[in-house]
Amino acid sequence: MPDLITALDIESKTFSRSIRGYDPDQVDEFLDQIAETLRLMAQQITDLEREALLYEGQLKEYNNLKDTLQETLLMAQKSAEAKTEAAKQEADAIISEARAKSERIVFEAMNERDLHRREAASFADLKRVFKGDMVALLSKFSSILNSIEDKPEES
Repeated sequence: MPDLITALDIESKTFSRSIRGYDPDQVDEFLDQIAETLRLMAQQITDLEREALLYEGQLKEYNNLKDTLQETLLMAQKSAEAKTEAAKQEADAIISEARAKSERIVFEAMNERDLHRREAASFADLKRVFKGDMVALLSKFSSILNSIEDKPEES
C-alpha cells in the first residue's frame, strides 16, 4: 500500500515551472483547498474513530448489563420454581396431614358411636332387668298387702 498523502504534503509540494504551465497562483490555491479538505476529512476520521471507541465501550457495558439481567432473570426463575415446588410439597404435606387427622377423627367418632350404642344397649338391658325386678317386687308387695288385708285383725 502506498504512503498516504497528508495535508502537509500537499501544502509543501512544489512544481517545476514550465513555459506553458499552469498559473502558479491557481495551482497553489487549489492545493490549499485540497489540503484543507484533507485536514477536515482527517479530523472527521479521528472524531469518528473516537466515537466508535466510545460506542464500543457502551456496547460492552450494554452487553454486560444484558448478561447480568439474563443471569438475574434466570436466578429469579429458578427461585420462583424452587419456591413453587416447596409450596407444593408443603401443601401436599398439609393435605396428607389433614387426611390422616380426618381419618383419625372419623375413626374416633365411630368408636365413640359404637361405645354409645353399647352403653345404650346396656342401659336398655338394665332397664328391662330393673323393670322386671320392679314388677316382681311390686307383685310381692301386692301379695304381701293382699295377705295382710286378708288376715283378720287381732285385737
